[in-house]
Amino acid sequence: MNFKVWGVLLLMTAPMLALAQGSTPLPTPVIAIIDVDEVQLEALAVKAVRVQADKYRQEFQQQDTAEEAALRTQQQSIEQQRKNNALSPDALGEKARAFDASVADYQRRAAARRRAFEKSYNAAMAKVQQAMYEATGKVAQAHGANIILPRGQVVLFDDKMNLTKEIIALMDKALPAVDFPAPQLDDPAQQPAQAQPQPKKKN
Repeated sequence: MNFKVWGVLLLMTAPMLALAQGSTPLPTPVIAIIDVDEVQLEALAVKAVRVQADKYRQEFQQQDTAEEAALRTQQQSIEQQRKNNALSPDALGEKARAFDASVADYQRRAAARRRAFEKSYNAAMAKVQQAMYEATGKVAQAHGANIILPRGQVVLFDDKMNLTKEIIALMDKALPAVDFPAPQLDDPAQQPAQAQPQPKKKN
């Protein structure tokens, strides 16, 4: 190695060594595991969100199905009138344009329902996620762990490192249920009935 280069490396390294000597030593890693998939299956708050989400999802699906059926009926009527030459070309074109407008309106309404549902779902799950973070922090502190890794990213570990059940138990105590915000649509006539609040679990 060229001596000039070696000297430059020493000059660059010296400040880093001085900084390391004057800084607080890093703690010894203590690793624990959380199975996020298990949390999403077993936590009471997640189950409450799922029940309420399914209710709104079914209501929106029923609306989609009814509107799609109406559009099919409208399309079949236009096709039958075309085959029977029941309308003039201008009148038939007018009906076709009206049908296209109906399809576009349906697509906008369906998209609005999806967006409203996703917004409410994300708001409810954000509360669950916050509860999971808080429970994880408390359980980790109780065990002296300073690194928490998700189960899906670890190939092999001692099961004693898995804190998932303790985290779920603490979540269930702190947040046994989550109110799913009623999806808010632009058209009040499309609003689904609001889900009944889930009863809170007694300690």
